[in-house]
Amino acid sequence: MIKHRNDDTPAPSYDCTQRISRGYKINGQWYFELRGGGQKGPFDNEEAMLAELNSFIHFHELMNQQN
Repeated sequence: MIKHRNDDTPAPSYDCTQRISRGYKINGQWYFELRGGGQKGPFDNEEAMLAELNSFIHFHELMNQQN
């Protein structure tokens, strides 16, 4: 049994089903992180980065289905 003090606040709960964004912007250029390390980019805008990220994810989902 875990004991709590009266002034303790409950730990936040996290939604594990929600995908964490891997995109970020540096010096006006957009990139996304790869799960195994590394990055893809640069992209001129967020939309181009997201399009490539979605293509990248879709490609790997198809590859996993074939194995």
